[in-house]
Amino acid sequence: MSNTVPANLPRMFRPEPKLTAVPVQPTAKTRETLPAGPPARTWSFLDRTTGNMQDVTCLQGCVADHTLDMESPQHPHDIWCCTASRDVYLPIAESGKVEEFRVLSAFIRQEPFSRHLHERVPHAQVEIVDDHWMESLDPDGLATVILTLEAQLTRFREVHAQLVELREQGRVQL
Repeated sequence: MSNTVPANLPRMFRPEPKLTAVPVQPTAKTRETLPAGPPARTWSFLDRTTGNMQDVTCLQGCVADHTLDMESPQHPHDIWCCTASRDVYLPIAESGKVEEFRVLSAFIRQEPFSRHLHERVPHAQVEIVDDHWMESLDPDGLATVILTLEAQLTRFREVHAQLVELREQGRVQL
C-alpha cells in the first residue's frame, strides 16, 4: 500500500498541511538533547484524612515551598506543585482609574492527589489578567491559546503601523 496521497483526491480527503506554528511534543531523540532540569524533590506529609504518611515526588522544576505541607497534617487535595511564572504588569483602566495589573502569565501545575484525573498530570495555567485564569490546559489547549494570541499580536502590529501612519500624516498637516 502506498503512503502517498493522489493529487486528484478531493480536498476534503487530503490531509491538512502540518501547521508549523503549533508546538509539538519533543520526540525521543530531541528529548535526549533537551537540557535536564533540576532533579525532582521527594518528600512526605501526614495525610489528615487517613493519618498515614504520604510520599510526594514534586513536578520537575517545582518552585512551591512545601515546608508547611511537611510540618503539619494536610488534606491530600491541598498538595500541588508548580513551576515558576514570569509576571508582566501593564497599566489598565478600570472604572476610570488606571492600575497596574498582572497579565499573560503562565506556569505548569500538577496536583498529584486531585479528584480530577486531568489535574494529576502536568497542565498549564494561564492568567489572562489579574486573577482571571484559563486552567488545566493540556498541550493542545495551550497551543490553541498560543495561536490565538499570535493572531491577535499580528492584529496589534497592524494597528500599530496604522497608528504610526496616522500620526505621521497629522504632523504634516499641523
